Amino acid sequence: MRKKVSVFLALTMFVTIFFSNPIKTNAATPEAPAGWRDLLDYQIFSNISDGWAGDSGFGLETENSKLPIDSTAMYNGLPSLLLNAKTPTSPSWYNALITVAGWKAYDFTSYHPNGFLEFNIKGNAGGESFLLGFKDRVFERASGNEITTTVNINNYVNITTSWTHVKIPLKELIQVSQGIDVSSIDALSIKNNGFQPLKVWLNDIRVTSPDKEKEYAPIKVNQLGYPVDGVKQALVTGFEDVLTVDAGTPFNIINATNNSTAYSGTLVLTKNYDAIDSGERIFTADFTNLTIPGKYYVSVQGLQNSPKFTIGEANEIYEPFLNDVTRYFYYQRTGINITSPYTQNYQRTDFTPDTAVPLMSNPSIKKDVSKGWYDAGDKGKYVNAGAKALSDLFWAYEMMPEKFTDNQFNIPESGNGIPDILDEARWELEWMLKMQDAATGGFYARVTFQDDDNMVDREIIDKDTVSSRTDIKTTADTATAAGVLAHAYLIYQNIDPAFAQSCLDAAIDAWGYLEAHPENIRTPNTGRWPYDVTDDASNRLWAAGSLYRSTGDAEYNDYFLANYTDMGIFFEDTLDFASGWANTWNTGFFSYLKAANPDSGVLSWYSDKFQQWFNDKVSRYNDSPWKSIIKDGNYYWGITMQVADTPMEMIIGTKLLGTFESNRAIINEINNSQLDWILGQNPVGVSFVSGYGDNSVKYPFSIMYRTDGLPGVPKGYLVGGPNKYSNDITVGNQISRFAAKNYTDNFQEWTTNEHTVYWNSGLVFIAAFATGNSSNSTINPTTAAFDKKTTNQADIPVTLTLNGNTLTDIKNGTTSLVVDTDYTVSGNTVTLHKSYLAQQPIGTANLTFLFNAGSSATLSVAVNDSSVNNSTISPPTATFDKQTANQTDIPVTLTLNDNTLIGINNGTTALVAGTDYTVSGTTVTIQKAYLASQPVGTTTLTFNFSAGASANLAVSVVDTSSTGSGSITVQQYNSPVTATSNSLSPRIKLKNTGTTAINLSDVKLHYYYTIDGEKDQNFWCDWSTVGSSNVTGAFVKLPAPLTGADHYLELGFTSGAGSLAAGASIELQIRMNKTDWTNYTQTGDYSFDPTSSTYTDWSHTTGYIAGALQWGTEPQ
Repeated sequence: MRKKVSVFLALTMFVTIFFSNPIKTNAATPEAPAGWRDLLDYQIFSNISDGWAGDSGFGLETENSKLPIDSTAMYNGLPSLLLNAKTPTSPSWYNALITVAGWKAYDFTSYHPNGFLEFNIKGNAGGESFLLGFKDRVFERASGNEITTTVNINNYVNITTSWTHVKIPLKELIQVSQGIDVSSIDALSIKNNGFQPLKVWLNDIRVTSPDKEKEYAPIKVNQLGYPVDGVKQALVTGFEDVLTVDAGTPFNIINATNNSTAYSGTLVLTKNYDAIDSGERIFTADFTNLTIPGKYYVSVQGLQNSPKFTIGEANEIYEPFLNDVTRYFYYQRTGINITSPYTQNYQRTDFTPDTAVPLMSNPSIKKDVSKGWYDAGDKGKYVNAGAKALSDLFWAYEMMPEKFTDNQFNIPESGNGIPDILDEARWELEWMLKMQDAATGGFYARVTFQDDDNMVDREIIDKDTVSSRTDIKTTADTATAAGVLAHAYLIYQNIDPAFAQSCLDAAIDAWGYLEAHPENIRTPNTGRWPYDVTDDASNRLWAAGSLYRSTGDAEYNDYFLANYTDMGIFFEDTLDFASGWANTWNTGFFSYLKAANPDSGVLSWYSDKFQQWFNDKVSRYNDSPWKSIIKDGNYYWGITMQVADTPMEMIIGTKLLGTFESNRAIINEINNSQLDWILGQNPVGVSFVSGYGDNSVKYPFSIMYRTDGLPGVPKGYLVGGPNKYSNDITVGNQISRFAAKNYTDNFQEWTTNEHTVYWNSGLVFIAAFATGNSSNSTINPTTAAFDKKTTNQADIPVTLTLNGNTLTDIKNGTTSLVVDTDYTVSGNTVTLHKSYLAQQPIGTANLTFLFNAGSSATLSVAVNDSSVNNSTISPPTATFDKQTANQTDIPVTLTLNDNTLIGINNGTTALVAGTDYTVSGTTVTIQKAYLASQPVGTTTLTFNFSAGASANLAVSVVDTSSTGSGSITVQQYNSPVTATSNSLSPRIKLKNTGTTAINLSDVKLHYYYTIDGEKDQNFWCDWSTVGSSNVTGAFVKLPAPLTGADHYLELGFTSGAGSLAAGASIELQIRMNKTDWTNYTQTGDYSFDPTSSTYTDWSHTTGYIAGALQWGTEPQ
């Protein structure tokens, strides 16, 4: 990371745990003060500056390659920037860049329409001239990364020897018609205008505007989704002078598939004026009672609709998310090529093998420090940052081992019988072990280079450049390494005993170094102090606790007992959150409490302190209108880490102290709410995880990804989020005057939009927890029948296996059954009353049993009425051939049993009497014209009668004309040919067997298969004769399943593929997978060839030219 900010944690509490306070319902009244959302003046230079200045042949005066600050030329109490070009020649040039945000980019979109650049200026002689403008920086732009637009200063001021105030319209300086991006400005630019010497002073440079702070989309939701049995709330927010809603305003939850209204409610006022975090008025839209799975959005009249979200089972929502946020670590690997089949679109060759990296203090000594993870957006590898990330992953695995399996994340080690999360963690561990100095046991702090963009001249940083310290092994890095390596011993001892022992040996040696160095040896200072720890006491405590747990040796217990009470300050700080990389106090106690014989005094002390901390976080959550655990205004670097880590440590601590069950409900609520906040329910309405949400982060700060020529970054990257200390140059600037809106999604914005391994690691934990209770409750039976005939009516008993949960509700759709009226509960038996069941219509009643944790369960009750004589039809099945010569009507004979036919349906669509079918007496004739319009497959026609049950006619629609024999041939073989695989990989050769060339953009190929669990899918062409980028793939779901197929992949070609000459052929190596990497079962798939290992004519993959079948046989 460009900067590292120490993360402290803190907590105060009260003994009683409580649930969310009732939300206020009074109507909103104006409360914000005048001018509360006026844009602040944006100061570019007051008394300090950053940037670059240089020239060729102009004699430009510089200081440290920047314009000098002249404290002798004061105006209005401020110094000036000196622009002194002394001895120009012709041709020559100079350029001075004054950064607007410390080499970060700044979004001036709000200032641009009516804003100004204002400053004071005076000249040495008068009449000086230069060009003034702004420069942007936009990575991967076709027109180049940088564009500068300028104006002639003389168009706006006649420079004299006296101070003059200048005010230039921003629209004239930032000329968007020239392609400059007003949302990504990084510097003010001053250039020569001609070849005359000049000397001028510029003072108090700022951007001003009469306009207001920008508005964000008003409806904030978790853009991933909400568990069906959890709290579901959207927030409707905005500035009080523009938000058009009030308490009681209706809102609707709209089904995104068919735009029907699924739920309606009214807004409730949560906070009239959120003065510090957002400046907004906040309303809540509660739709907790909507429990029907589906894709939805929130609609409020007069407002922009919310982003879409899903309601579903917790595991269905969060398991794919868990996979991606954990796969993040694979993408951060160094020492390996990131390649197919383990990546989707972000392949790369290893930048930094790190097999022979010199010590900074003695370059003749080189060490193999390969493997490991890039810490963040830079290319550095840091021991204490990695230790924190590993610790989170180990606790996730230890607390929830059932959530992590082999073959889960599609990494190179998948399939080795070891959970993928442990394979991934080992990649970092193996690097960390190499960072230990064998002679002393101490750990070097980092592998990097002083220029983060440099990927070649890397060093093990072990000396100061600002002092004489050298051969530095820091105590904080050594202690955190000891803590996590001792933990690793326990994790791997039954998987790879030798590797586990090497971890423990290294941890013990590290403790020896700590004993030899009781002083705090801080990180090397090379002008930057990344991950510097000013007090290593909590790191040493973690090392002692973890080693005591792993070995049981008294020396570690003795150290812990002598020092643990020094941690009390962390529990009592009501501003901070959870442990981090610098202060690992909770982590130390967690390790100690898992030891075989923890001291009872420690347990008692920690129980009280942890409860105080826990209660403070609950109180903070309940007081927040955003339902976050962030104290008002307390937004700093990496705040999303704290939003994730706080519920993580609440979960771990309560489980270790035995208080989890009594706090389960509030913990579940807080955990889910923090995910809501991270995934979009926050003041800027952004999902801070790449790839998750209609409005998710797209441009995380990353040296690696901003220059790879590919859009964005892989899914699963968590960025730091709002940071009110976001400007590197201390001139008082912020992105917004409101703390929680200090965020910009930009590849250059490292203070709010960077990522790092120890932020994603906490997200892995809470995502795993959010997938649901590992012990779901079950019901027996799951199906039942009820006869409405009075003499046959009977109650239905249902046995519950609760697995530690409790029944909270039973619903029929969105309607809750009434306990003791519609059903009774006795022990683990629920009895559904016949009086309730008798009210249900004939058909299937799906009753959903909801529990306080885990997944819901559904009882499907088939309701019939044997007192009514049902009508029947004959035949119940038929076949229709779509080949024109074979098309015939289908007659159906009705036995009405005193009923009447009232209509025929195909799904929800009614057939038209007299057009689609005719009726004569008791014979219905289904017209061939209607049947010919149905797709190949099974069409089920439902005959509905005035009484009794309906009857179905299943028509098998075939097309015996669907065999192609045209001018192309398709050959194929599959690799692999295993019965199951997480990707399908056919190899296809297309031949032109005709006599003329074929335009490939007219050709389509269909590969038919069964999806084996409906999921989103990814397509790649790994290689093709015509170029991978000229091959397209689209997934099509069949209207009805056919033999061996319910989907097909349609392959096509862009115009860039050109033509296929007569007699020529092309090859395609393609691949597809489900986004959650679950397996397909290939056996029996229509287009799957399990026998061939070379190209063979294959009629089960069909070919089309201009839409007409030319090769193969379609499935029936």
